[in-house]
Amino acid sequence: MDIKIRHLSVWYAHCDELSIEQAVNSDETELNWPKLAFVPAMQRRRLSPFAKMALKVANDSIIDVVQDLPIVFSSRHGDLPKTSTLLADLADKNAISPTAFGLSVHNAIPSLFSILTNNKQAINAISAGQDSFMMALVDAYARLKSGLADEILFIHADQKLPETYLGFQDEQQLSHAISMVISLPDQEQKTTNEQSIRFSFKQFSNAVIDNMPLSLLFSQWYCSTQQQIVLASKNYQWTLEKNA
Repeated sequence: MDIKIRHLSVWYAHCDELSIEQAVNSDETELNWPKLAFVPAMQRRRLSPFAKMALKVANDSIIDVVQDLPIVFSSRHGDLPKTSTLLADLADKNAISPTAFGLSVHNAIPSLFSILTNNKQAINAISAGQDSFMMALVDAYARLKSGLADEILFIHADQKLPETYLGFQDEQQLSHAISMVISLPDQEQKTTNEQSIRFSFKQFSNAVIDNMPLSLLFSQWYCSTQQQIVLASKNYQWTLEKNA
């Protein structure tokens, strides 16, 4: 599968001061989340940290884009901190906030972004365990190959698991969001902010898997000079290569 990527935007906890390796499992209790000047103040006050980082990278990716783009959004857990708070309220027989519930569903953030940008294009929301990021790339590729879209806005976000769920983690935790504009490769001269890549996958049964979210490993690789990388989850092995 061949795709072209441009306008890649990455945000992660402590990204202004730490590398990804240093930031993993860092303290996020007093984190400075993105400010989102493009969002009206009344709306900003309702946004969770998960929403803020996803909206920040999405907006950065479309700065020079003049047309409305379909959106593919992926997240392994969605806004789990918000969801876990709602579940605790239910367990305590407290009233559930309609606003909090509405913003907790899996496609809430890309839908909110489409409202903020007056984008009426289609939205796909993907969740596929450890493979959420890569399976969303497959979904974006399929949509492009179908001819339903020439370009797609791809957004991925995952927040560090709430303390209640940390005992179930099977990969390192770091709040992060990634966004990019994806299209099929063409013969035009590449600009400095775009790169064509090829990726494939196969069933995987080896016991050795990556302990870092594949989304973070992808962003590290994409921004490096490394030509090829192999990523492994519990179920699949993903091979990615930059095209010359």
